[in-house]
Amino acid sequence: MRFAYVIGLDIGGTKIEGILARAAAGSSMPKVVKKVRMPTDAAAGRKAVICNIAAVIASLYGYGRESIAGFRLSGIGIGTAGFLKGGRLEMVPNIPCLMGVRFRDVLSRQLLEWEIAAPLFIENDSICFALAESMFGAARGFRNVVGVIVGTGIGGGLVLEGRVYRGRDGGAGHIGHMTIDPSGPKCGCGSKGHFESWCSGRYIAQRYMAAGGRIEEPGPEKIFHSKEAVAKKVMKETYEKFGIGFASIISAFNPDIIVLGGGVSNLPREFYRNIGMAAKKHANPALAKNVKIVKNRLGDSAGVFGAAALAIKNCYSYSSASS
Repeated sequence: MRFAYVIGLDIGGTKIEGILARAAAGSSMPKVVKKVRMPTDAAAGRKAVICNIAAVIASLYGYGRESIAGFRLSGIGIGTAGFLKGGRLEMVPNIPCLMGVRFRDVLSRQLLEWEIAAPLFIENDSICFALAESMFGAARGFRNVVGVIVGTGIGGGLVLEGRVYRGRDGGAGHIGHMTIDPSGPKCGCGSKGHFESWCSGRYIAQRYMAAGGRIEEPGPEKIFHSKEAVAKKVMKETYEKFGIGFASIISAFNPDIIVLGGGVSNLPREFYRNIGMAAKKHANPALAKNVKIVKNRLGDSAGVFGAAALAIKNCYSYSSASS
């Protein structure tokens, strides 16, 4: 196969982004042929969200059929919050109407009604991020990669020995829910002291406000750059908690590289230097040596490229594998 056409979708709580991409064998970046965005409209309910997802796919598929001679769709990759357990979506807090839905089955039926038939691959969005960065981005050339998305929450994806690692039920990599200090803030899931409730952007801001900070509409960037004593104290604490979290990741997975995505990843080099030093302080030196902690290279595009990569890997690597 000289090249293949695939569709990649990144499904978020507010928007669905999709690409039609042309991919060649190997790890070269696929060429985006067409991009489509539309609102998720999660508040409108399950049927509306499924229809919106299908509509993005149909738009991309229709463009391919009309504009590309001999067009054939080789696969559709989808990245979403949560994971499939027994065929049903679990842990989808940003699109609660999809909880428990047999997502692959429902979406496949919807697509068949529109005469779209192609293999469908569905993964957690953090897995898609890690896969994209390992194939095309900052972790290219490394076999053991941990992707960490630090935004409103914290998610993780694992590519171990060059392959996506899913765990028993498909939920491996939910590192945001590791307990790193039980004395800490209550997480959105209800437990206390999780990595997410210490170090995600939302909780950094909440800790800053609780400590008496006075910045209006504080976020990690404003707090990081502030000369205020409270801000400096909160950031010092944040580096320490990142260090504990990353030391646990290093001990558990012995990675070559940890790649950060999400809004917090856009902080300057000093942030990376500080969390790297904290990680080395808390990790076993034999395991921490030579582990890189770096910013992502693909930015906001990592999600759709990772979703497309699910289908690309199937085309060129393991066509008999299932996601």
